[in-house]
Amino acid sequence: MFERSAQAAECSQSAVVEKAAGALIEAARAGSAAGFAKALETYADMNAIALFAIGKHRKALPAPRQQEFVALTTKFVSRTFNDYRLKFRAQSLTVTRCNGDKIIGNLEFLGGKPPQPVTWRMNGGRIADINIQNVWLGQLLRKNFETVMAKSNGDIDALFTHMKKQIQSAT
Repeated sequence: MFERSAQAAECSQSAVVEKAAGALIEAARAGSAAGFAKALETYADMNAIALFAIGKHRKALPAPRQQEFVALTTKFVSRTFNDYRLKFRAQSLTVTRCNGDKIIGNLEFLGGKPPQPVTWRMNGGRIADINIQNVWLGQLLRKNFETVMAKSNGDIDALFTHMKKQIQSAT
């Protein structure tokens, strides 16, 4: 399911990316938002991703609600991944190289579809962000969250409500 170039074989964190990719590919095949959530919880630093995404509005997030926010963000991302699974339903991942904290590879598809470049940014052995089609997950989330917060005059409850509605509408 996975191939490595000689340079990538020397990348210590590529094994994490390969395991994560395998879990995400399997979730896409199964059409399972729960599978995406399990993969994210296992391999990604969802706490860092969620707190990055909330950006300048982090001060509006009460400390007692941080865990709830991270869990909602994980479900929100899982549902989004599941909604777009057919677009990125790959057969395998080929890790091509490492560049500092980034692992670069290609999602390989059946049926002649060209490979899709993907970059994984790592932090402490966990995935800190992922880039597909030149879009970073963290930046996409931040833009979405900032739009919701701007429309609600910085009301953190509006962001929680937005994510809950998006999660529910996907079920």
